Amino acid sequence: MRISVFLIFLSVGLLLGSCAASNRYDRNSMTRGRWRTYYDSNSKHITGKYRHGRPVGTFRYYAPTGTLDHSERYGDDGLCEVTYWHPSGKVARRGTAQWVTGAKGARFYWYGPWTSFDEDGQITSIQTYTDGTVSRTETYELGKLTHVEIHDNAGKVTRAETYQDGNLLRVETFEQGRRTGSSLTL
Repeated sequence: MRISVFLIFLSVGLLLGSCAASNRYDRNSMTRGRWRTYYDSNSKHITGKYRHGRPVGTFRYYAPTGTLDHSERYGDDGLCEVTYWHPSGKVARRGTAQWVTGAKGARFYWYGPWTSFDEDGQITSIQTYTDGTVSRTETYELGKLTHVEIHDNAGKVTRAETYQDGNLLRVETFEQGRRTGSSLTL
């Protein structure tokens, strides 16, 4: 008798525990509360929280090894601070993204400057995005600017600058992906 009562309590406890931990929807079928998503044993899993179908707070994306791959911190203004991590736990890349909801549905795109770092914390590049398209790319070696590219709305390079020791050495201009001019500066 005691064993059967114990098994009943154990079964009810497991059932209630699994319901409390499951992903939930509100009465409008929008995601709400804490969510944990597993794809399979060989891929990432995600933890985060939703309110009225929108992500809030911090979402964490884990690699199959269990290490943090990247995190997204959502603000009330629709902006999201995204950080990608090296396997060592140091920052690999950081920037801002934005949610835009319109007639065609929700759209998530990168916005503003995105900075990449090597394992030692040195800046390796800064890419600036406008409406999800790269508009400027800066490349660094040992913390010093070496190359700048300016892009048009289609992402094609329109201008390239080469630097050495902080001095501008060369400027190249492009139209429709073809170089139209080049000049050396000293």
